[in-house]
Amino acid sequence: MKRTAALNDTPLYCLDAFGERAEQSLFYIETLQEHLQKHPFVSRSHRHDFYLGLYISRGSGTHTIDFVDYPVRSNAFYLMTPGQVHAWNLSPETDGYFFFFVPAFYQMGQQEADLTAFPFFQSFHPSPYIQLPGCDTVIDMIIQEMLKEYKTPGQGRPDLPLLRSYLEVVLRKLTRGRDVPMGGEATPNATHKLRKLEELINHHYRELRQPHEYAALMNLSASYLNNVCKTVVGKTLSDLINERVILEAKRFFSYADLTISQVAVKLNFADPSYFIRFFKKHTGQTPEQFREQINRPL
Repeated sequence: MKRTAALNDTPLYCLDAFGERAEQSLFYIETLQEHLQKHPFVSRSHRHDFYLGLYISRGSGTHTIDFVDYPVRSNAFYLMTPGQVHAWNLSPETDGYFFFFVPAFYQMGQQEADLTAFPFFQSFHPSPYIQLPGCDTVIDMIIQEMLKEYKTPGQGRPDLPLLRSYLEVVLRKLTRGRDVPMGGEATPNATHKLRKLEELINHHYRELRQPHEYAALMNLSASYLNNVCKTVVGKTLSDLINERVILEAKRFFSYADLTISQVAVKLNFADPSYFIRFFKKHTGQTPEQFREQINRPL
């Protein structure tokens, strides 16, 4: 099993942690019960470097994704992007399916394939929880077929284009009727720019904090890009940058045994005192108060 995480950080699991077939296929699927039995290390808070889907066919409990508790119910879906931290508290009878994949699997030669077109994979519009009104027989059947194809017996290899087609149908079915409302009239061009900005912020939020730096990377003026942000998501560009920094700080304080000064260094703050003021300004709490709150017994 391979992990890529610095000492004291939340464990980060790659696909090769789930077997050779997953590593070679760039895809993985298993029943929830079998997954937890084969990979007990996932029972603690962790993150992944791939996209994740969890389908609950029966059961109850709580699934916590980036500090938000979502109910675990029958016929529920949870869709997560790389880097999100999650943990769960499930009743013993809970079952369903996990499936993992990386962008290269979804693209599979189709360069126009864009995962951020799905609302549940947009970090500016987080919507990881989908409660189906009842058992969707089409989705249920396709997921079972995905599992059957993935577990091709013997030395046979799964038909990856077929698995990719199954995945596409599931994601599109889950998207239907679940478009995330925008803050204003969002043109396709504006939406495309926001997706590019989302990618840039996720890659550079530790070292780039100024709106004009992202505007320069996109060959746009800072005022124009800021207007796009306000139109599409109702927030300024500075808001989006700061929210990403705060999210990562909360992850460190929640799931890593690090001091405030160590977290400040990891997030590229030269002065821990300034970092504390920054955190309180955007959360209303000091780091100590936030850590005390999340560690308080229920």
